[in-house]
Amino acid sequence: MQRRSYYLGLDVTKASGWNSGETIMKKTFLAIPHKLQNVFNKKEVKNMKMKRWMAAGMAAMMTMSLVACGSSGEEKKEEDSAGKGGKKQISLSVWNGNWAEDLENFEKDFNSKNEDIELDVQMQTGDYADWLGAKVASNDLPDIYILTPYAQVQSFAEAGRIMDLSEEGFTEKVYEEALNAGKGTDGKIYAYPANYEYLGVFYNKALFEEAGIETLPTTREEFEAACAKLEAAGIQPIAPTYKDSWTLKHLFSSLLTPFVQDDVPGFIESLNSGEGTFDVKGIDEVFDFLDIMKKYSGSNMMDQDSTSGFNALANGEAAMLLSGEFSLTTVASANPVQEIGVFAMPVSSDASLNKLSVDVGICYVVNAETEYPEECMRVLDYMSNPDEEGGYIQLVSQNPGDAPPAMPFDGGAKSLALSNYEEYVNAGNTVPWVYQQYTAGFDVTSGDIIQGYMSDVSDRETVIQELNKEYLNYIE
Repeated sequence: MQRRSYYLGLDVTKASGWNSGETIMKKTFLAIPHKLQNVFNKKEVKNMKMKRWMAAGMAAMMTMSLVACGSSGEEKKEEDSAGKGGKKQISLSVWNGNWAEDLENFEKDFNSKNEDIELDVQMQTGDYADWLGAKVASNDLPDIYILTPYAQVQSFAEAGRIMDLSEEGFTEKVYEEALNAGKGTDGKIYAYPANYEYLGVFYNKALFEEAGIETLPTTREEFEAACAKLEAAGIQPIAPTYKDSWTLKHLFSSLLTPFVQDDVPGFIESLNSGEGTFDVKGIDEVFDFLDIMKKYSGSNMMDQDSTSGFNALANGEAAMLLSGEFSLTTVASANPVQEIGVFAMPVSSDASLNKLSVDVGICYVVNAETEYPEECMRVLDYMSNPDEEGGYIQLVSQNPGDAPPAMPFDGGAKSLALSNYEEYVNAGNTVPWVYQQYTAGFDVTSGDIIQGYMSDVSDRETVIQELNKEYLNYIE
């Protein structure tokens, strides 16, 4: 029997059709990066386990239509592959977001410089998870598309759906650590990690100076002292975003990782085996830091979502925001004159443990069944060239809220935050996002659990118990 690969219940095994006896028809859930966050329905994920008895019937009902979709997809692919004027047409699909205009310009730039290829960038305006699931089901994936790092890349690689990129020169341009996000379980590189994203404490330089804070905090004690100085100066220290639990999954991940940074793979492996625990050495320091945040985030902190938090930093209503570089898009739009920097979340009393949380947000992959593998590699090679005037890297590095390329790059918007980020990266003073390596779906649940702590519904012991219990539920 063919070994089948599943990603959150979606059968991604490479095959011409679905086997109704093995396929489980469910909504496709993906760990979509925060920039384009669709709120993940934790209850629906849990209900998957309760609804397995429906799987065979649902699959049987869908088989005929899926096979039909597969046939029509192949016909359409044959029609489209010739492209315009006899050019080889390469489809590149991404979800629609802040980068839409940049990618459209990249398409024009690439096509103007390549006479034999017609690049067609396709923006998916609906739910990307649903779209990807439908494409897998109909065996009609585009030539190049994007996946989330680690688990999703590994799942598609094991299913034989994406090409091995290990021998391609463009993979040598990116940071060695970034390549881990695109590796399969066999250690080969299956995805091009285009951009880094970073999470930290974004601060208003002018408000820090007004409060007399001359040096950035590097320990939890220094952070608390800075908060006290800001409050004494009549400035709200922290802009809360806690109504949106997805912001808390980022926060908890950034606070936890310093204490497992010596062996993140080992920590994840222990959780996935059912033997691990979130009660790691240093977990009390995580809660101590959360307590400081609760103290200095204002009286109505649980009513404030990400939009209000981003705007509070932008408008000078709060001095700090614990978030990601994506928040700077809102800040720059609302108040471009604000000088905003970033420093690592100083969760520990040991400054050497506190590092900037940096990881790959998305990965580009090549369809294993593309008609034009060499041309696809040319697209990715061109995309990865930092010196190409008007190229991808220059286009997506123009604004403060852009995710910087996962490689050394001298261009782009030289904001204070980006300069701070580069200092951390160049010094090797970074840690990955542990939440991206959790078993699929648990990342969102972790945010919900931490939300309970921030709202004083749960105490420390309860939070640890819930984290351990829910992780076990996901791997069962």
